[in-house]
Amino acid sequence: MTRFLALLSGLLLVAAVALVNPLAGVVSLALVIASWWYRTAAVVAVLVVIAAIAFSDDVGVIAAAATGLVATTYLLNAAVLHAPEGVVPTTIPSVGGAILFTIAAATAALVPVELMWAPLAAPVLIVLIYAVVIAGLAGRKPVVEAPESAKADQAG
Repeated sequence: MTRFLALLSGLLLVAAVALVNPLAGVVSLALVIASWWYRTAAVVAVLVVIAAIAFSDDVGVIAAAATGLVATTYLLNAAVLHAPEGVVPTTIPSVGGAILFTIAAATAALVPVELMWAPLAAPVLIVLIYAVVIAGLAGRKPVVEAPESAKADQAG
């Protein structure tokens, strides 16, 4: 199943970039094919797609977010093509996190902000929000107080 998902997401990635830049589509197709033998080719394929979308003028936010989600799926599945049996890359937390961060990025990009410094502050703000959420989910260790006899020994 992992091989099928890697192939499907790789072909979707190639199709997404071929619509924008056919030359990048050919290059990414060659890299997707090469990623069956070399894992680093998968990373280079995603970088080619990112560059093609970044330098394209006619790609919207939603299309870029969808391509990013496909790239995430591709990297998750392509990375474990050579992994031992039983490794499952597409778990509920990995898929849920990818979808939620895609929605958050698309929502942030669609908010009309007329401040010149907003693109510089946005990544810092996202990292801070992420840290606050993770700190809240991680929980705190309960504080264990020493018995009264130990407190009396320390005072005396």
